[in-house]
Amino acid sequence: MRVTDLTLGLLTLLGGIAIYISAMGFKAIPGQAYGAGTMPRAIAFVTVLTGLFIIVKALIAGERVPGLRLADWTRSGAALARLVAVLGLIVVYILVSPLVGFLPTAFGVMLAAMLILGVRWPVAFALSAVAALAIQQAFGRLLLVPLPRTEFLTFLW
Repeated sequence: MRVTDLTLGLLTLLGGIAIYISAMGFKAIPGQAYGAGTMPRAIAFVTVLTGLFIIVKALIAGERVPGLRLADWTRSGAALARLVAVLGLIVVYILVSPLVGFLPTAFGVMLAAMLILGVRWPVAFALSAVAALAIQQAFGRLLLVPLPRTEFLTFLW
């Protein structure tokens, strides 16, 4: 898909505004000078500035109409099937992770996605394992995001 800079800038600006609006509803954290919405609001601010920068740059370059053109791969049935399969894996993760837990589900979904997209088995297996563990450690331990738990893998938490 080919997106003009003006279109990209407008989408970025709207995304930043949406992030800011959604962060307004986050509750304050008791005993702290900042709340749960502090980081999302900072990200929203940077996103809005980035969108405005891209829009101004596009207007200076002479773009006047937002545009979008689909890439050639969208005419390939096999590519569209892979796209649908990967999107389906996201749905599988949403449905299965509360039952099985984050680590096995994330590993399985990433492994299946990589194999569908043509990554060789050994590479896909290794990357899926490392990525699942790294994401679990980063979000589960460092950022304290409650991830779906697996009882037989609780030693990693």
